[in-house]
Amino acid sequence: MLYFLPDNHSYIEILILFAGLLFTGIPHGAIDHFVAKRYSQNSHSPFHFVQFLLKYILLILAYAFFWWWLPGLSLCLFIFLTALHFGETDLHHFGKENKMQAFAYGIFLTSWLLLTHPEDLMHWIEFIIPKNDPVFIFTYYLFKIPSILFLILALAFSFPKKEKRLDWLLFSLILILVNQLGLIGGFAFYFAGWHGWLAFNDIRDYIKTDQNLGDLWKKAIPFTLLASFTLIIVNIIMVSSAWKVFGAPAIIVMISLLTLPHMEVMRHIYTDKA
Repeated sequence: MLYFLPDNHSYIEILILFAGLLFTGIPHGAIDHFVAKRYSQNSHSPFHFVQFLLKYILLILAYAFFWWWLPGLSLCLFIFLTALHFGETDLHHFGKENKMQAFAYGIFLTSWLLLTHPEDLMHWIEFIIPKNDPVFIFTYYLFKIPSILFLILALAFSFPKKEKRLDWLLFSLILILVNQLGLIGGFAFYFAGWHGWLAFNDIRDYIKTDQNLGDLWKKAIPFTLLASFTLIIVNIIMVSSAWKVFGAPAIIVMISLLTLPHMEVMRHIYTDKA
């Protein structure tokens, strides 16, 4: 597993990454079918699990082809999708539902999580895209912007009404602390410890269940195991070609492939007013 990560990453960061993926990262997307089913009920349309699964898989395959064809643009798309997804989830928690504001906030947040670790980030990007790719060059110049500016803007865009300010203060401290964990550890801690927890709560509220988060997590086990097993198999059969053909470590590609259909499902929670 260590070839996933640059040599200078600590074992603590590796532990946070894989624990986060297993406990909230993958599981909160492994119950997407419950969200889709509830949306169908709210819109008074039939829900067909097989049809839902086929659409999910087709989105994954289409994005996989895009990764193979244009890895630089695929990386940008992954970052933009991640930013919007994080933005929608966080600002929903803080009582703000404006999509443009959510996207701007997500960009600032993601920049704070990534750009504060330039050496590690460039190490990853070198695996993903060639050095002459415009995206690589653009990222290099982003490091000229003081990273503290991204933190200030993210916190300003997410500043909530009075009843949520204690949560916002806790969130602010989390963002400051995760920055000390390194690129992988910090991003994984935010993704699993904050975003995953919020998403699980949003899903539970949306599907109108009295089950606790533990019960939902148990229901996510089948698809969590399937996604984890697929990730392992892909890495076994594509250890070299993940760099030479796709131009990226398979773990990054796999997470991005799961993110696209997951975000398409989760948008129902933040747009459906039923």
